[in-house]
Formats: sequence, C-alpha cells, structure tokens
Amino acid sequence: MKDLKVDNNIVITDIEYVLQGIADISGKPVPAADTILKFITKEKNTRFYIDKKGNSKMQPDGDVVYLWLDSGYVDYKGNPIFISLLNSMGTYTGYYFGVANDLMKSIKAFFPKNAKVINNNLGAFKAKYEKKISERTHLHIYDEHQYLLDICNEESEVNAWGGLFDDIEVAYDEEPIIEAIEEAEELPAMTIQEEEITVGLLLETIDSMQDYIDELLAEIEKCYTEDKARIQELEDKNAEYKRALMQMRNFVDNEQSDEKENDSWGGHELLERKGRILVLGATSLDISTMSGIAKLYGFEKKDFCFETDYSKVVNFAGRINNSEKYAAIILGACPHKVAGLGDWSSLIEKCKQDPTMPMAFDARSISGELKVTKESFKTVLSQICSMLMEARKVA
Repeated sequence: MKDLKVDNNIVITDIEYVLQGIADISGKPVPAADTILKFITKEKNTRFYIDKKGNSKMQPDGDVVYLWLDSGYVDYKGNPIFISLLNSMGTYTGYYFGVANDLMKSIKAFFPKNAKVINNNLGAFKAKYEKKISERTHLHIYDEHQYLLDICNEESEVNAWGGLFDDIEVAYDEEPIIEAIEEAEELPAMTIQEEEITVGLLLETIDSMQDYIDELLAEIEKCYTEDKARIQELEDKNAEYKRALMQMRNFVDNEQSDEKENDSWGGHELLERKGRILVLGATSLDISTMSGIAKLYGFEKKDFCFETDYSKVVNFAGRINNSEKYAAIILGACPHKVAGLGDWSSLIEKCKQDPTMPMAFDARSISGELKVTKESFKTVLSQICSMLMEARKVA
C-alpha cells in the first residue's frame, strides 16, 4: 500500500486504489500518481475545504472536516472527480474519491441533521467550482499524455525564453532626459540584404530553442527508461521512510493529545450507543480471528455482527433496511444479485449510496480486490476509529 504526499500535511493513502477508482469512474486508463500530483500542485484552485454543513472554502479554518482534491479527471457526464481526505488536527489523510454528489451523500450520512443545508450547499459548491477553475491553464485532464506534453513544453518554453535575456545588459541614466522633438526623423528603410540577415538570425534562434527543447525531452525520456528501475527503488525507499516518520509523528501527537485531554478512547467506548459494526460478505478469516484483531483496537466481541456466509447474504437485503442498529458496515465479497434491493443495482451500491445507511467501508486487499484479510480488516478498523473520534469531536 503506497502513499502519495502532496504537502507536508496532505497525504493520499493507498494511492494505487485511488488511481484504479479514478480510472473506473472516468473510463480512461489508470493514470500515473505523478500526473495527479502535478495537476493538484501546478494548477490553480484544486483544493476545496469542506465543513460538516457542506460549505466549501479555499483556505482551511477551525470548522473544516474534509479536504477535497481535484484529481483533474471527470466522469462520463463531465463531473469532476475529487479525492476526499479527512482532517485530523490539521493533517489531511485518506483515500476516498468520487464526484461531488456522492461525497456530499457521505457527509449527510455522518451528519444527518445537516442534510437539508448540505443539499443547498452542494449547488453553491458547483457554482463556485465552475468559477474558480476558469482561472486554470488546464481545466481538466482529458488525455494524460497530451497534458504531460503540454506542461513540459510550457516549462521548457519559459526556461528557454528566460535564458535569451540573461546576458543582455541594459543601462539607464539615473535621470533620463526627454527632449522635445519638433519633427520625427524618418528611419531609413532596411535593405533586402539586411532583412534577410535579420530573419535568418530569428530562424537560427528558433532552431536553437527547438534543439534545447528536444534535448530536455530526451533527458526526461532517458530517466524514465534507462534509470527507471533505480528511480522506482529510490522512490519506494523514500515512501517507506516517509510512512515510518508519519507513523511516529502521529504516535507522538496521539500521546500528547492523551496527556493533555485524557482522551484515550478504545473502539468500544467510541461506539457508545451508536450501534454495532456489521461485517457483510465473504471473508478469508474466521470470526474468532476477526474478533481477536478487533480487540487490538479496543472493541469487544459484542460490538460486531457477522454476516459472512455468502449464500445467506443473498437474502440479507431486506433485513439490512433496519440500519439504525449499525454504526458502520465493513464490506467483503458480496454477490451481485441480491433479493429485496428495490431500485438499487447491487447490495454494495445500496450500502454506499443510500443516505439512510450508515457509513460503509470497503475491505480491500493489496491487489485492490474486495476481500476481508488481516491487513484490510485492520485498515478498516483504524478508519472506523478515526470516524468515531471525529464524530465525537464534532458533537
């Protein structure tokens, strides 16, 4: 599981899962992480800070709960795809993604009392978004290769033109004297030979610029071919160091927070009376193993409800309508065709998009498969604890 660091306090976790999801929604090939990073950091107005009422802001403040990063990609209807990160003491992390409508539905699931005002603010956000992106050089990424080529050419052109004037020295009098001219003298016309020389110099300059651009592109291509394995090795090591540093920093921050606020809550205490956690779908773990892992996060066995028999999940849609008894749902492998879904195309779609349902979390393996493994179960439990902690702070 690799992370993508945007800034010191902004990290997209499990970037490979996010990139695959963006590809699925946009209908385009899986983009490179570096392309997403270039768009977020180089284009204007790609960061939108959202509070619990769906208000959007261009700068963070004390009410901000989420940070939406514009990925640059759009779905088949032209709706922009955002990456949603959760605010934790000024650090934004996460791997959720989707168009504005879907992300606002998730906010309503967390803050159902604000549902009406969130609906109103959704329209305001879309209007603000259209206005803000008009200031960009590139509105969206319609073709990844063309986008990278465009920004490479733009950077090369700026550097090349800037170099032309480095050695030119222009001296001005400290107090320029402007004399009145009674009659402007007519400059002598250039001869044909002089014109040819001038045009020739310009063409030579343009040729030199093009050679410089071709040289830069060749060097870039060389880095991504001959040294690609070495570069990837260094990037992987660097990512591991950054992840370890982030874990240590989060540990220190949590320890300091516990000492100051005496707020060391386990999973069971965070749940309070919000209901139980439903594990839905086939898993590669037995219930005793999952209960043992949950204990590490402060949960008790009675905090969970397990529906992991693949054949029984088929008839579970009718019973899941009584969703108030669940605080969250962990999704494993679920059958596509399920009875009692009504207008929903699948059980997973109902769990993730029905505003009356609790927050649903995908348990995905390293390969991106929807599957409850030891690692994916630990990841989801950590996310649920963060969600419950944020809900406690907001409340």
